[in-house]
Amino acid sequence: MYFRGMKSRVGLKSVPIDFTIFDELDEAPQNSIAMAMERMAHSEIKRVLKLSNPTLPDYGIDKAFQETDQRYWLLKCEKCGEYTCLEDTFPDCLLEINGKVIRACQKCKGELNPSIGQWVAKHPAITEKRGRHYSQLFSHFVDPAEILHQFRTTNNLTDFYNLKIGNAYVEATNRLSVQEVLALCGSEGIASQNKGPCFMGVDQGKDLHVVIGKKHLQKAGNIIHLGVYKDWEELDGLMRNFNVSRCVVDALPETRNARAFAERHRGKVFLNYYNIHQKGAYSWNEQTVTVTCNRTESLDASHNEIMNGQLVLPRECEIVQEFAKHLHNTAKRLEEDEETGSKRYIYVKLGPDHFRHALNYETTARGAMVSFFENCNF
Repeated sequence: MYFRGMKSRVGLKSVPIDFTIFDELDEAPQNSIAMAMERMAHSEIKRVLKLSNPTLPDYGIDKAFQETDQRYWLLKCEKCGEYTCLEDTFPDCLLEINGKVIRACQKCKGELNPSIGQWVAKHPAITEKRGRHYSQLFSHFVDPAEILHQFRTTNNLTDFYNLKIGNAYVEATNRLSVQEVLALCGSEGIASQNKGPCFMGVDQGKDLHVVIGKKHLQKAGNIIHLGVYKDWEELDGLMRNFNVSRCVVDALPETRNARAFAERHRGKVFLNYYNIHQKGAYSWNEQTVTVTCNRTESLDASHNEIMNGQLVLPRECEIVQEFAKHLHNTAKRLEEDEETGSKRYIYVKLGPDHFRHALNYETTARGAMVSFFENCNF
């Protein structure tokens, strides 16, 4: 038996194994999971057990659970024979009667015994992966009155749902919904050019995701172009066609191509680097054509523009829907340093999120120039 921390790549690569147990999966670096799984490449057994309190929806253990048959402990009512899933019916499943809180049958409201029930799969057609959901709702050691009291009095619903109910949960203000984003769509289609001045954000990946916007007379910004491009040279045409006065580009991973693009448009294009220790204002460097900022603070700025309805988007279409999904695929969570106990908020990737960061870079570029243009009409 080997015990390894998932923050050490060397430790994860050191031993071949047949059976992997991930403990507190959500607290581990998610990019280390594949490396740990690789240690079973030789094995004919390849058994995997994943354990964790959930945190964010579509992340870590919640994402893994969604790939299983999803078994829940359903309590059988001794009076009417009906089965109740406490997690699906919470908080209605807890009834206060004559000063006592009971687990109640969803049909007859009779008291349920947490020992009388069975595991039932929500997706029985899935046979290759088995998953079980546990919560304190059917624990013999936790009084349901205590759970109900905490639910009514807590100021931290995230921890309550994660630790008591065993459900992934994120406050509505910490994750944008697809509907929230699409609600900002206007009547104009995707523009192919504009006299500007415009601002551009570019996120790197397999492709280049581009967001182009301009100042809006009543709101913070007007997004007029969304696109996915293969080559850096295509961005040169966008700079001309949209009269881009400032562009912020993801500096990584292709720093050489990003810097070459910046040199072709010196003074207008800047490479973005995140600095977790930086606070406050963005740091622009004309000589090195770079801009540094705090990742969470900068993402907060673009997040809040969406939340507060301060952006106008193009008319809804396929690429705008993709844009909305990318924005939905990030969420903010509180992270605690195990050594120091210090806490900080970070944005976590839950799926493809290239347009989310391209928007962030566009917001950064637009914010830098807004004071220059605030007294002008375009």
